[in-house]
Amino acid sequence: MRWVLSVFLLVVGCGSSGGGRPNGGVTVGNGGKPQCGALGIACIGQKLDAPIALGSTVDLDLRYQIAGTSGPPTVVESADPTVLRVKGGAHLEAVGAGASAILFVGPDKAVLDFIHLWVQPPTELRVVRYTPQGTPLGKVLPSFKLLVKDEILVAVEPYANGQPLLGNFELQRKLQGTSVAIVPDSISGWYRIVARSPGTTEINFVALGLSAPLTVEVEP
Repeated sequence: MRWVLSVFLLVVGCGSSGGGRPNGGVTVGNGGKPQCGALGIACIGQKLDAPIALGSTVDLDLRYQIAGTSGPPTVVESADPTVLRVKGGAHLEAVGAGASAILFVGPDKAVLDFIHLWVQPPTELRVVRYTPQGTPLGKVLPSFKLLVKDEILVAVEPYANGQPLLGNFELQRKLQGTSVAIVPDSISGWYRIVARSPGTTEINFVALGLSAPLTVEVEP
């Protein structure tokens, strides 16, 4: 749900990126989009159409489409900094559960536009498989098998009670075993799990105080 005062302010993302959800500019109030990083994040290509994961960040890219003129100087402010804190212009930090309006403030403190964003603590870190074209194939099972030279494309995403959440966050990965390799794709933001040799490897993705363990058995 969005409340909108004007429709000429756009919040756009970082262009086409991974996760199967390409970015693009849309009017605030119709699903503004965050600008995402490349590695170990959940919000690649997503709109602002879900809560933001507590402990994560969102970077907004503001643009105007006003015929015959440029946009006015604009400052991003949070109505409740205990929920969303603004740093470095349009860098949002999700620091508390709840809701807050994000205000786009122009000259003379005029509020040009605003959106309401929600922050939710994640309850699950989910590993989701994608096709090379970016189509989601569903949650990866905690234990699965691959053949040597097989590979799967995955993203690690936070959820809260079954609902996907948004946000950039630091993701750690730990491996026990050498039968698979994890190759981060610096362009798309996905991870490739590549089967290298027969054996079993334990993988554990850790972020936002949660973990997503996987057991991969590689067969000849």
